[in-house]
Amino acid sequence: MTRRLKQTHPTSLQSPARIWRSLLLMAIAATLASTPAAAGRLYRWVDDEGRVHYSDRIPSDQVDKERELLNKRGIQVKKIGAAKTREQIEREQELKRLRAAQQRLIEQQRAKDRVLLRTFRSGDDILMTRDGKLSSVDTSIQITRSNIQQLKLRLADMQKSAADLERQGKTISPAFLRDIASTRQQLKENYAAIIRKEQDKEAIRKKYAADLARFNELKNLRPDKGIGQAREKKGHSLLETVVYCDQPQRCDAAWALAEQYVRQHATTRLQMLARNIIMTANPVTDKDISITVARIRNKGQPGARLFMDLQCKRSPRGRDLCESEPVDRIRKGFRTFLEANLAQGGQAEQGAGAAGLRGRKVTPETAGARSGATAPPTAPAEKSGTGSAKTGAAAPPGAPSSGRPPVRD
Repeated sequence: MTRRLKQTHPTSLQSPARIWRSLLLMAIAATLASTPAAAGRLYRWVDDEGRVHYSDRIPSDQVDKERELLNKRGIQVKKIGAAKTREQIEREQELKRLRAAQQRLIEQQRAKDRVLLRTFRSGDDILMTRDGKLSSVDTSIQITRSNIQQLKLRLADMQKSAADLERQGKTISPAFLRDIASTRQQLKENYAAIIRKEQDKEAIRKKYAADLARFNELKNLRPDKGIGQAREKKGHSLLETVVYCDQPQRCDAAWALAEQYVRQHATTRLQMLARNIIMTANPVTDKDISITVARIRNKGQPGARLFMDLQCKRSPRGRDLCESEPVDRIRKGFRTFLEANLAQGGQAEQGAGAAGLRGRKVTPETAGARSGATAPPTAPAEKSGTGSAKTGAAAPPGAPSSGRPPVRD
């Protein structure tokens, strides 16, 4: 009899935990059976107070909670995360955009790498291509400088004609004055073109330096320090003579200093002193130095760029003079001279304006001492027969008796 009771009531031998689990499964099964629509779906979730809920439907106020999807036996088959906040969604979207942009950059770089490796076989090929492009820009600059030389000669002839007319008491026609103004404008445009071409050269150097570094990296080659510089002919960049000023008052002060610098270093006579052009006559002898400074206004922005161009005679000795160290110091000293004097004269600019600086005695030597740089040399002692800007000698025939060139804006 006892044996039969044991077979009829097996639960009497099970642990309380197993009994509780069995009852829970039975309750879940009963819940599933009570709702026909829930034949294959049951959710389990925990509310904010820690209570566990089972249902085939999620109440509207609980849809943002994390929940589990259970099968008929009450076993989890899927876990559904809590609803994301707006901030989380925006962060994920931004991360997705960033990863897409990153992938595009990677693909672009890979495409550039393929082109680089197909185009060049060695680092020397890269340097030869760079040098060819630089040479092409240099040729264009030389053509522009030739145009400038012709414009300067034309302007000198027009100024002489204007002076002859004034001496004879005749009126200069408006058309002739417009022609003079147009020639001056062409000079400024040509100098602006030189600045752009020098900037193009800097961009070429940077591009091919980056290409060479990447080529060596892709080929697992050891970078050869100085290889680029060794292959390129040593020279100077005309960008070294560009001085930027951001306010009209500061530009006026810089313009007064530029005039002093031209008078100090040019060996040919001062031919033009206008609001936007300071120009000395073309070089005549092998030892002549002609200097022109253009004030090029920034389009759509305040301020301007002051650009100094130094020219020697077109002869073998003239070219040697322009490549010599003393003349190179004059070329490089222009920016140092202006910036050093503008820096130490800032209070005078604010108090008395540009006229205050114009009346001060400032020399390249004192500028070099203030800035710690080597003062640029003065121009060679031998002057051409045309007189010099430094001494203010010999005005051209028919020029005003003051000895200064006419200023027309």
